[in-house]
Amino acid sequence: MIRTFLAAAALLLLLPHAASAQDPAFRTDGVATITLSATATSSRVQLRATQTGGTQNVRLYNAGATAVFIECGTVTVVATTAASLPIAPGSVEVLGCNATHMAGITATGTATLYVTPGTGL
Repeated sequence: MIRTFLAAAALLLLLPHAASAQDPAFRTDGVATITLSATATSSRVQLRATQTGGTQNVRLYNAGATAVFIECGTVTVVATTAASLPIAPGSVEVLGCNATHMAGITATGTATLYVTPGTGL
């Protein structure tokens, strides 16, 4: 019984490592980090000149003290506090965003969102 427990514990220790081997680390696209100044009015920034094939991600850092609600899309994308994805204050997220633009908005106040286009997690 102890041998079975030890084997199961060893397997559990290996699982996180096995999963991370499948997911490549985040790498930038060689594009500079973009700053999105979020206020209570939706604003947008350009991420890429054209939408590329394959999986494209963005690394987001919310340097503000309030949540920033984001949307990915085209040059007309608009973010709303009612339906867009919130990025918590002080958090770092890596999300799929194969789009040319990103929009952001706050419920109140202002926040700076740093957006780095890239691939991987």
